[in-house]
Amino acid sequence: MHIEAAVFGPFATNCYFVWEDPKQALLIDAGFLPGAIERKAKDLSLEICAILITHGHGDHIVGAETLREALHCPLYYPEGDLFLATGNFYGERYEVPQPSRTLRGGEVLELGGMQIEVLHVPGHSPGHVAYRIGDDLFSGDCLFRRGIGRFDLEGSDEMQLYATLRSLLALGDGVRVHPGHGPGTTIGEERRENPFLQI
Repeated sequence: MHIEAAVFGPFATNCYFVWEDPKQALLIDAGFLPGAIERKAKDLSLEICAILITHGHGDHIVGAETLREALHCPLYYPEGDLFLATGNFYGERYEVPQPSRTLRGGEVLELGGMQIEVLHVPGHSPGHVAYRIGDDLFSGDCLFRRGIGRFDLEGSDEMQLYATLRSLLALGDGVRVHPGHGPGTTIGEERRENPFLQI
Protein backbone atom coordinates (compact mmCIF):
# COMPACT_ATOMS: atom_id res chain seq x y z
CA MET A 1 0.00 0.00 0.00
CA HIS A 2 1.18 3.51 -0.84
CA ILE A 3 0.45 6.60 1.25
CA GLU A 4 1.16 10.16 0.18
CA ALA A 5 0.42 13.03 2.55
CA ALA A 6 -0.11 16.58 1.35
CA VAL A 7 -0.76 19.68 3.46
CA PHE A 8 -3.31 22.26 2.35
CA GLY A 9 -4.82 25.45 3.73
CA PRO A 10 -4.25 27.90 6.58
CA PHE A 11 -4.74 25.20 9.22
CA ALA A 12 -2.07 22.96 7.63
CA THR A 13 -4.56 20.12 7.26
CA ASN A 14 -3.22 16.78 6.13
CA CYS A 15 -4.87 15.22 3.10
CA TYR A 16 -3.94 11.61 2.35
CA PHE A 17 -3.80 9.75 -0.92
CA VAL A 18 -3.85 5.98 -0.35
CA TRP A 19 -3.63 3.32 -3.02
CA GLU A 20 -2.71 -0.19 -4.06
CA ASP A 21 -3.82 0.43 -7.63
CA PRO A 22 -3.31 4.03 -8.85
CA LYS A 23 -6.61 3.79 -10.72
CA GLN A 24 -8.47 3.18 -7.45
CA ALA A 25 -6.94 5.60 -4.95
CA LEU A 26 -8.61 6.88 -1.79
CA LEU A 27 -8.60 10.49 -0.70
CA ILE A 28 -8.85 10.90 3.07
CA ASP A 29 -10.08 14.36 4.14
CA ALA A 30 -10.54 17.18 1.68
CA GLY A 31 -9.88 20.56 3.23
CA PHE A 32 -9.03 23.85 1.58
CA LEU A 33 -7.88 24.28 -2.04
CA PRO A 34 -9.77 21.50 -3.81
CA GLY A 35 -8.13 22.52 -7.09
CA ALA A 36 -4.69 21.96 -5.56
CA ILE A 37 -5.82 18.59 -4.19
CA GLU A 38 -7.05 17.57 -7.64
CA ARG A 39 -3.76 18.70 -9.23
CA LYS A 40 -1.81 16.70 -6.65
CA ALA A 41 -3.77 13.58 -7.57
CA LYS A 42 -2.94 14.19 -11.24
CA ASP A 43 0.73 14.76 -10.41
CA LEU A 44 0.72 11.37 -8.69
CA SER A 45 -1.13 9.82 -11.67
CA LEU A 46 -3.94 8.76 -9.37
CA GLU A 47 -7.62 8.26 -10.09
CA ILE A 48 -9.65 8.88 -6.94
CA CYS A 49 -12.34 6.23 -6.42
CA ALA A 50 -13.67 7.51 -3.06
CA ILE A 51 -13.38 10.40 -0.62
CA LEU A 52 -13.37 9.49 3.07
CA ILE A 53 -13.99 12.18 5.69
CA THR A 54 -12.87 11.72 9.30
CA HIS A 55 -15.00 14.46 10.85
CA GLY A 56 -17.11 17.47 10.02
CA HIS A 57 -14.88 20.43 10.87
CA GLY A 58 -14.44 22.84 7.98
CA ASP A 59 -10.70 22.44 7.52
CA HIS A 60 -11.33 18.78 6.65
CA ILE A 61 -14.40 19.22 4.42
CA VAL A 62 -14.27 22.60 2.64
CA GLY A 63 -13.19 20.96 -0.62
CA ALA A 64 -15.18 17.74 -0.29
CA GLU A 65 -18.29 18.54 -2.33
CA THR A 66 -16.35 20.32 -5.09
CA LEU A 67 -14.05 17.31 -5.39
CA ARG A 68 -16.92 14.81 -5.26
CA GLU A 69 -18.52 16.55 -8.23
CA ALA A 70 -15.25 17.01 -10.15
CA LEU A 71 -14.00 13.47 -9.62
CA HIS A 72 -17.40 11.72 -9.91
CA CYS A 73 -16.72 9.54 -6.91
CA PRO A 74 -18.62 8.63 -3.73
CA LEU A 75 -18.17 10.59 -0.52
CA TYR A 76 -18.19 8.80 2.85
CA TYR A 77 -19.02 10.99 5.84
CA PRO A 78 -19.55 10.44 9.60
CA GLU A 79 -23.25 10.52 10.34
CA GLY A 80 -22.85 12.09 13.78
CA ASP A 81 -21.10 15.14 12.31
CA LEU A 82 -23.67 16.06 9.67
CA PHE A 83 -24.87 18.93 11.87
CA LEU A 84 -21.42 20.54 11.67
CA ALA A 85 -21.43 20.96 7.87
CA THR A 86 -22.71 24.54 7.81
CA GLY A 87 -21.18 25.84 4.58
CA ASN A 88 -19.11 28.54 6.31
CA PHE A 89 -15.78 28.06 8.06
CA TYR A 90 -13.90 31.11 9.38
CA GLY A 91 -15.47 33.15 6.58
CA GLU A 92 -14.66 30.58 3.90
CA ARG A 93 -17.86 29.73 2.02
CA TYR A 94 -18.19 26.23 0.64
CA GLU A 95 -20.75 23.80 -0.67
CA VAL A 96 -22.10 21.56 2.08
CA PRO A 97 -20.96 17.98 1.39
CA GLN A 98 -23.60 15.60 0.11
CA PRO A 99 -22.55 12.17 1.39
CA SER A 100 -23.04 9.11 -0.75
CA ARG A 101 -22.95 7.07 2.45
CA THR A 102 -22.83 7.99 6.12
CA LEU A 103 -20.75 6.08 8.65
CA ARG A 104 -21.27 5.36 12.35
CA GLY A 105 -18.21 3.20 13.01
CA GLY A 106 -18.04 -0.57 12.93
CA GLU A 107 -18.33 -0.75 9.14
CA VAL A 108 -15.79 -2.54 6.99
CA LEU A 109 -15.45 -0.95 3.56
CA GLU A 110 -13.98 -2.58 0.47
CA LEU A 111 -12.61 0.24 -1.67
CA GLY A 112 -9.73 0.44 -4.08
CA GLY A 113 -8.82 -3.19 -3.46
CA MET A 114 -8.32 -2.42 0.24
CA GLN A 115 -10.24 -3.35 3.36
CA ILE A 116 -10.95 -0.32 5.52
CA GLU A 117 -12.15 -0.66 9.11
CA VAL A 118 -14.19 2.32 10.30
CA LEU A 119 -13.68 3.17 13.98
CA HIS A 120 -15.94 5.54 15.89
CA VAL A 121 -13.56 7.83 17.82
CA PRO A 122 -15.72 10.57 19.40
CA GLY A 123 -14.54 13.38 21.62
CA HIS A 124 -13.09 15.98 19.28
CA SER A 125 -16.44 15.81 17.51
CA PRO A 126 -19.37 13.49 18.23
CA GLY A 127 -19.37 11.57 14.96
CA HIS A 128 -15.60 11.48 14.39
CA VAL A 129 -14.34 8.32 12.72
CA ALA A 130 -10.88 6.98 12.01
CA TYR A 131 -9.95 4.65 9.18
CA ARG A 132 -7.73 1.63 9.76
CA ILE A 133 -6.13 -0.13 6.81
CA GLY A 134 -3.92 -2.93 8.09
CA ASP A 135 -1.41 -1.35 10.45
CA ASP A 136 -2.10 2.21 9.27
CA LEU A 137 -4.57 4.40 11.14
CA PHE A 138 -5.86 7.68 9.71
CA SER A 139 -6.82 9.33 12.97
CA GLY A 140 -8.19 12.71 11.92
CA ASP A 141 -8.03 15.10 14.86
CA CYS A 142 -8.40 12.74 17.81
CA LEU A 143 -4.70 11.87 18.14
CA PHE A 144 -1.60 13.77 17.02
CA ARG A 145 2.12 13.29 17.49
CA ARG A 146 2.56 14.27 21.16
CA GLY A 147 -0.88 15.82 21.27
CA ILE A 148 -4.61 15.19 21.16
CA GLY A 149 -7.62 16.88 19.63
CA ARG A 150 -9.37 19.88 21.12
CA PHE A 151 -12.43 19.24 23.26
CA ASP A 152 -13.69 22.82 23.63
CA LEU A 153 -15.60 22.93 20.33
CA GLU A 154 -19.28 22.48 19.53
CA GLY A 155 -20.25 18.88 20.23
CA SER A 156 -16.86 17.92 21.65
CA ASP A 157 -16.53 16.02 24.91
CA GLU A 158 -13.41 15.60 27.05
CA MET A 159 -14.48 12.34 28.67
CA GLN A 160 -15.38 10.80 25.32
CA LEU A 161 -12.04 11.83 23.89
CA TYR A 162 -10.09 10.17 26.70
CA ALA A 163 -12.18 7.01 26.28
CA THR A 164 -11.29 7.11 22.57
CA LEU A 165 -7.60 7.49 23.37
CA ARG A 166 -7.71 4.44 25.64
CA SER A 167 -9.31 2.44 22.82
CA LEU A 168 -6.59 3.56 20.39
CA LEU A 169 -3.86 2.45 22.76
CA ALA A 170 -5.37 -1.05 22.58
CA LEU A 171 -4.69 -1.22 18.82
CA GLY A 172 -1.05 -2.12 19.42
CA ASP A 173 2.24 -0.28 19.47
CA GLY A 174 3.13 -1.09 15.87
CA VAL A 175 0.14 0.74 14.38
CA ARG A 176 1.26 3.75 12.35
CA VAL A 177 -0.79 6.91 12.96
CA HIS A 178 -1.47 9.41 10.18
CA PRO A 179 -3.07 12.43 11.90
CA GLY A 180 -5.15 15.29 10.57
CA HIS A 181 -2.38 17.78 11.33
CA GLY A 182 1.36 17.46 11.83
CA PRO A 183 3.77 14.57 11.34
CA GLY A 184 2.99 10.89 11.61
CA THR A 185 3.77 8.68 14.58
CA THR A 186 2.95 5.26 16.03
CA ILE A 187 0.75 4.09 18.86
CA GLY A 188 3.88 2.88 20.66
CA GLU A 189 5.59 6.27 20.42
CA GLU A 190 2.54 8.04 21.73
CA ARG A 191 2.08 5.56 24.57
CA ARG A 192 5.63 6.39 25.72
CA GLU A 193 5.99 10.07 24.79
CA ASN A 194 2.57 11.72 24.63
CA PRO A 195 1.85 13.47 27.94
CA PHE A 196 -1.90 13.21 27.33
CA LEU A 197 -1.75 9.43 27.07
CA GLN A 198 -0.40 8.75 30.53
CA ILE A 199 -3.87 7.47 31.41
